[in-house]
This record gives sequence, structure tokens and C-alpha cells, in this order.
Amino acid sequence: MNMAHNPEVWTADAPVLYEVRNRIAYVTLNRPEVRNAMNGQMADMLKAAWQRLEADEDALVGILCARGDHFSVGKDLKEKDDSGIPHRLHMGYPPNGRTLFKPLIGAIQGYVMGGAYSYAIRGTDLTIAADDTVIGFPEAKAGIAIPPIGYVPLMPFKISLEFMLLAWKGGRFIDAEKAWRYGMVNEVVPRADLMDEATRWAEMLLEVPPMYIKAIKAGHYRGQQLRYLENEHDFVDYIWPQQVSEDRQEAIDAFFEKRRPEFRNR
Repeated sequence: MNMAHNPEVWTADAPVLYEVRNRIAYVTLNRPEVRNAMNGQMADMLKAAWQRLEADEDALVGILCARGDHFSVGKDLKEKDDSGIPHRLHMGYPPNGRTLFKPLIGAIQGYVMGGAYSYAIRGTDLTIAADDTVIGFPEAKAGIAIPPIGYVPLMPFKISLEFMLLAWKGGRFIDAEKAWRYGMVNEVVPRADLMDEATRWAEMLLEVPPMYIKAIKAGHYRGQQLRYLENEHDFVDYIWPQQVSEDRQEAIDAFFEKRRPEFRNR
């Protein structure tokens, strides 16, 4: 089933909302009761949202935002994910310059922690931050294994080390003004103005030819893409689906039963 084109998935109480207004698609994290902690279903729907955005003839720009007081506290540590899908949270990252070429703006407020940093800052083309934004990286405290080099290119060398090692501690959080000085966000505005400002930036992008944006994004992300991330994307997008597909088992069964296989997946 293609979740991106299944209207039954995009309900008002889903963990991710998708709405288009005036050629702008608003992709909204919708678990405010748990400060938008990211679980497997949210990651699945975000992956589908990027597919939907790229294919959507009514939308030329996307805004990633969140309901509630906080953008996201990152990975939902209470979730017991028995899906067996590797890197499931990573699968929801916007595939900028790979399969997503429409511009994507992040609009962030409150806590932006751990994996949420990857979505809202590393994962968007431009980021608008409310003045109450607090960026942290609690993975060190929680003992979550991650590939640290993925966070380095967006920060000065010394700051990247501090962020990776100590950005879970209150005195080491990065506030909105500091994030702007480091070049992590493009603009800081009062909380009440966040969505208006993100929409204003989106409207400016509506005046840029889409093919020009596609060319810029393709070149920019190709130059920035890290080899380990490419390997991870290739594994998740191509190798893993083949490993768990019905066709793989059908090929094995047909081999031992000495018959022609009947494949169903494309």
C-alpha cells in the first residue's frame, strides 16, 4: 500500500497531518500530548508525506511544523518497536536532493531534541525558529548509539563536540539566538509570529522557478551528502525491502520446488 496516496491514513488524529493552502503544504507533527515524541508510525507517515509533497501538483513548497508547545523531544523512548524495520526513525528524514526537490522549510518552537534536530534543521532547506526554541541532544545521556559525524557539518568544530557530548544538560542547550549565530537557523522570530514568518518565506519561494530550485537542491545536497548516509539510504530503500519481500521467499521456494517463480512486487 502506498501510504502517501491513501486518504484513510491522513485523518485529523493521525501523528502527522498534511494540508495544502495556497500552493504550500503544511506537514504537521501531531502528538502534542507527548511533546511530539517521534515513534515508528510518525516516521512512516513522514516518509509518506515527502512522497506526497513531491507528487502533489497543488503544492510547490512544504513547511514542516508541529502542534503544541514543542516541535519535538525526539525519539519516543517508551515505544517498543517490534516492526523489525532497521533505522525506522531515520526513514522519515526528508530525502532532500534525492527524491524530494521541492523546497522545505522548518518552523520550530520549544524543545527540538535529538532526532528532531535532524528533521527540523539538518532535514530542511531553511529553518525559522521561534524565540523560545531550545535545541539539545540527549542521546549521550540516554546511551543511544548514533553516527556522530552526521551532525558535524552544520556546526563549528568545537561547538559540534560540545553539542554531541553535553547538549542534554540544561546549561549546554542551544537557544534560538545562539543557533542563529551558528548558522543553524535562518531567522528567529517571536513565538506568535512563527507560522506567519515561515509562510512568508514559503511565499518568496513560490516566486522562484521550480526547475531552478530542483537544480540548486540536487547540487547542494549532492555536495553535502555523507557516504555513510548514502549507504544507509540505499540499504533502507532498496536492500531491506527486498530482503523481507514475498518475492524473495517465492524465489527460494521456486528454486527448491524446481518451478518458475511467480513474482508480485514491482
